[in-house]
Amino acid sequence: MIPCIMQVKEEAQQLALIFETVGAFKVKRKGGKGKQIFGTVTAQDLVDIIKAQLQRDVDKRIVSLPEIRETGEYIAELKLHPDVTARVRLNIFAN
Repeated sequence: MIPCIMQVKEEAQQLALIFETVGAFKVKRKGGKGKQIFGTVTAQDLVDIIKAQLQRDVDKRIVSLPEIRETGEYIAELKLHPDVTARVRLNIFAN
C-alpha cells in the first residue's frame, strides 16, 4: 500500500511541475472602467482553460482563487495532493 501512496504523490508533483512551467494562463474578460472587468474569474474558468491548453482534467474543488475583479496578474493554487500544491499564474486582461 505504501508504494501506491508514494506513486500518487510523485504523479501529483509531476503535474504540479507541468502547471508551474506553463507560465501564465491568459484569461480574457469584457472590460469595464479602468482596470475593472465585468463579472469575476471562477475556479471553473481556470479548469476550462487548463483543459483547453493542457488537455488535463482538473476538479474545480481543488482550485483556490483570490477574488478577481480587475485586470492584472494573480496566483491560483491547485491542491493536487495533501502534500502537493501547484501555484499557477493567471494574467487577466480585458478585450
